[in-house]
Amino acid sequence: MMDLMWIAYSTGYLVFAVLFLLAGKTFFDMVTPYSVSVQLTGKDNVAVGILVVGFLMGLTCIVCGVLVGDAPEEPSLAVFWDELWETGLYGMVGMVLLFLSGIINDKVVLHKFSNQKEIVDRGNVAVAVVMAATYMGSALIIAGGIRGCRGIPSMLIAFGFGQIALILFAGLYQFITSYDDQKELGERQNVAAALAWGGNLVGYGLILMKGLSMDQHLLDEWTWQDRMLHAGYYAIVGAVLLLITRLINDVLFLPKAKLSKEIVEDRNLNAGFMAAGLAVSTGAVMVFCL
Repeated sequence: MMDLMWIAYSTGYLVFAVLFLLAGKTFFDMVTPYSVSVQLTGKDNVAVGILVVGFLMGLTCIVCGVLVGDAPEEPSLAVFWDELWETGLYGMVGMVLLFLSGIINDKVVLHKFSNQKEIVDRGNVAVAVVMAATYMGSALIIAGGIRGCRGIPSMLIAFGFGQIALILFAGLYQFITSYDDQKELGERQNVAAALAWGGNLVGYGLILMKGLSMDQHLLDEWTWQDRMLHAGYYAIVGAVLLLITRLINDVLFLPKAKLSKEIVEDRNLNAGFMAAGLAVSTGAVMVFCL
């Protein structure tokens, strides 16, 4: 009988997750100045499709951040309904923050052109890939903030800290590359360059999520100063190590041809996927070893 209760309890949250993603897609369609449905099915705009999928994957990260936690000793309908209102509240706040992060990243990270014009009017897949990656990176920050908060105000503070760190990292990434990332995305629509940049943003988002999240007993013991030092350590050390490993990977993984050359001169998607995969893998490893 208890096994059936656990199945029902888990199924309830699965239904919640599906409805949450549906609400997120509807919310995205309502607040954008263009019709997502028309772009997806009427105009077959792949760029918009990538952007929407990035937003939905970001929402999935937030749902996971909300749902991760201590399970009840004995599941019941009363326990489920008691937990659901708080789960829904944090999920909705996270959804709004994710959309807000998209506006911020649009204006700050990719500031040399109109992202909406590039994605909607020109169908620029390269810009869509990076914007989708910023959604995922910001969502990981939000998920970490949920796991390390003691209420909505501290969640908002964590989001602000993480979002600033992500923007600074995006600027550092552009500084160390031997090419103009904005030009590659806007003028040349270079998807390989977008994959490389996007992978690094997601990898760094994983590191920030780790820095912002913490176990319940640490929340009770640590002061705000302790928590900021913890988050700052992951933000600074993670950024430095991720950028250094990017330079090393540029030489090691394609010894007969530099990744950066393949990305810019040949627009080699294989090189872009390689750079993105290595960045995400490196970020995931640092989550466990930093």
